Amino acid sequence: MTGTPLWEKPILRDAAGETLRPGGFTLTDRAVSLTGLSAEARVLDVGCGLGATVSYLRTRHGFKACGMDYSPRQLSEAPAGLPLTRADGAYLPFADSSFEAVFCECVLSLIPDQERTISEFKRVLTKNGKLIISDLYRRGSGQIQCLDNSCASSPLYLGRIEQLLKQYGMHITAIEDYSRLLVELAAKLVFAGEKNPAAGQSCCERPGYMLMIAEF
Repeated sequence: MTGTPLWEKPILRDAAGETLRPGGFTLTDRAVSLTGLSAEARVLDVGCGLGATVSYLRTRHGFKACGMDYSPRQLSEAPAGLPLTRADGAYLPFADSSFEAVFCECVLSLIPDQERTISEFKRVLTKNGKLIISDLYRRGSGQIQCLDNSCASSPLYLGRIEQLLKQYGMHITAIEDYSRLLVELAAKLVFAGEKNPAAGQSCCERPGYMLMIAEF
């Protein structure tokens, strides 16, 4: 399966479950508790993958959640009946001020044009809308040791993301580190036979894993 992105490999689904990310819904639930979103809030999951978070936000939290993803393969494997759309995160097919919250979980690091993507997040958010980002990030400037074709190959530069959020009139209300969840997933991948997972080797920089919440 050379060249196949990690998020489309069965080994990741076996290790991480349907969310395909460290910690499953741990950071999703944490974000919901921090943002205080109202019942039936309109929520968008950018990079929804198999639709797990969209389904969870609808059934567990009662939100009017929908999702979009660029991968036709992943969308084809999502449960039938979910409101999912194929689209590019940098060109969201939604009207201005459509959502009270945007979730972007382990996806922003994979999008080449992060500036345009963040501008799109702001456009589709209502006033005081919440942006929830969970992703891998660089701890320093060293070489990243990771699995190719995964979000670990291009972890976020937090300073750059903070700059872009400020540029588009958003301010950060919370940043929390959950790198232990990344280490746990990396261990599962190693046990399952995957080489060079995101935790890396001791000679190279290991990316961290964080939750960030910003408000418009």
